[in-house]
Amino acid sequence: MEIASRIMGTGHYLPEKIVTNFDIMKMMETTDEFIVSRTGVRQRRYADPETSASDLAVHACRQAVADAGLEMDQIDLLILNTITPDHADPGTGFFLQAKLGLAPKPVLDIKQQCTGLIYGISIADHYVRAGTYKHVLVVCTEVLSKRIDGSNAGRNIAILLGDGAGAVVVGPSSDSKTGIISTILHADGSDAKALCTEAPGSALGKMCCIDKEDIEAGKVHFRMDGKVVFQNGVGRMSEAVFESFEKNGIGFDDIDMLIPHQANLRMLEAIVEKIGAPQEKVFVNVEKYGNMASACLPVAFDQARKQGKVKDGDLVLLVAFGSGFVWASSLVQM
Repeated sequence: MEIASRIMGTGHYLPEKIVTNFDIMKMMETTDEFIVSRTGVRQRRYADPETSASDLAVHACRQAVADAGLEMDQIDLLILNTITPDHADPGTGFFLQAKLGLAPKPVLDIKQQCTGLIYGISIADHYVRAGTYKHVLVVCTEVLSKRIDGSNAGRNIAILLGDGAGAVVVGPSSDSKTGIISTILHADGSDAKALCTEAPGSALGKMCCIDKEDIEAGKVHFRMDGKVVFQNGVGRMSEAVFESFEKNGIGFDDIDMLIPHQANLRMLEAIVEKIGAPQEKVFVNVEKYGNMASACLPVAFDQARKQGKVKDGDLVLLVAFGSGFVWASSLVQM
């Protein structure tokens, strides 16, 4: 008999420290009015200096495993996505594995930027369906506050960023009415440098991955072509919604909630207008938490469940877009 997979549990964690736009104004030259008008963000969370990506992930993972009705030793595979790793190497998943007491279970680090949850769900879905692993823990965790560049060159991104972690447990479904219905993945690297951190890197044309010159030139910080990223984000996430609808023969009347990557409120507004989505069926929390990169989607997913906006039996569409460029969707029956 074919094995189906489902989302068994979700969890998230946000640092306690709330950073408002007025706090950001003390860090760099900007205004509350500018930030709200451009991004819609009013506040975000920052982790303490001693807190790492794996530290945030521990809390989210424990919540998700408990929500799934499991013990940690029942997890068979850990998949972690981040662009703010604990260290350059090894992968952050190994540090998290030790903190969760999961050794010697396998660990897989992926780097699919803001689509990390959907790529992770897709991998987990295939492993569960194949019978290779029974319970897969997927976590996305980011401490973007440690990558803030308040200079004119980096300010367009810095005003958006926040910290957080979210996780899901994927496992077998015994109910034909629940499960991961489809995951659709895409990528196009032709504009990879439109949102990129150049250093450290082996493509810098020198015999080292980073030097003082790279640091002084700001190559260790995010650099973004805002217009290109915005246009692609709106276009690709809109396409992801319609592609899932077409693949599954559904429309907005059939789904209960659309949960998009919380990149920027203005981007979300443009997407909603482009696809004609009913406002009440779109979950948005970017105003309170900012852009947490890959953590956005699992945090929003768990919050939607905890707030009663996603209930058992609901049909939920997850969509995301990130640097690379990469975009994806996942249709889930809860």
